[in-house]
Amino acid sequence: MDKSDLLPPAIIAKIIQELSAVGHLSAKTTREIAQETQATLPSLMVGMLPLAAARASVPVSQFAVGAIALGAPTAEGPGALYLGANIEFCGQPLSASIHAEQAAVNSAVLAGERGLQAIASSAAPCGYCRQFLTELATPAGPLDIVLEDEAGEPVVQTIEHYLPHAFGPAALGNRHRLMAPLDHGRTLPAGATDDPLVTQALGAANTSYAPYSGNIAGVAIETDRGAHYAGRHLENAAFNPSISPLQSALAHAMLTATAPRAPTIRRAVLVEDATGQCSQKHATETLLRTVAPEVRLIYLPLP
Repeated sequence: MDKSDLLPPAIIAKIIQELSAVGHLSAKTTREIAQETQATLPSLMVGMLPLAAARASVPVSQFAVGAIALGAPTAEGPGALYLGANIEFCGQPLSASIHAEQAAVNSAVLAGERGLQAIASSAAPCGYCRQFLTELATPAGPLDIVLEDEAGEPVVQTIEHYLPHAFGPAALGNRHRLMAPLDHGRTLPAGATDDPLVTQALGAANTSYAPYSGNIAGVAIETDRGAHYAGRHLENAAFNPSISPLQSALAHAMLTATAPRAPTIRRAVLVEDATGQCSQKHATETLLRTVAPEVRLIYLPLP
């Protein structure tokens, strides 16, 4: 299938407009575009991959990857579509990079999605991402992975095809899954949340997924244009594919901006429970020095 036939200019403009505003296509827009193009969902997801890859920021690898995640279906039809692209940071170790599939999942999490049906990628998911994707809640059956064959047609396989005998949450006694509803119900001392940015960081911490370390943590950043972006700690049973709160916030900011670049940050807040063995403070300060060297992190430990 020729992608130019699948996504004519008017449809591309419609997609870009909504992606730039919120970083994803609503279920309603997904349904409308599928009807207008007469495309199957896998074909539509593959057709959108170049738009996702165009948002990549890859100063180290020069290898742009796009990903599109499909949310849970609605009563009216298909679910929402979430954008992802790989993001790298000069001056940071490679482990600070955010993979495209992770970014798409992060977009879905921050939008309140409760599970994914499928994820398409412009390159076969690496082992790191296959491990990360095994942590997800899925509405019915295993997650589908959608790739494009040499003829431009979608090829659908389950995550179990790419990672059989996976090490997952159950191996560590965790019955929950990433994207399941969470509210840790933690609070800060009176007066601390008079600052809206602190309130957002606390909200992100209270919805973060940290079943292995207990290090619930959230970050909120404010840009020079007054925009606020919050990010959550998202852990994985294998530990290393986890997403830090600042990575989460930066990915959200960069994927909803008109250009794939780190935002100009004016303020940053980290709220966390660091009473266990883990803390996000040092990693957050280190990455913040790279993307906003003049900004001092506001750090609020949860009592």
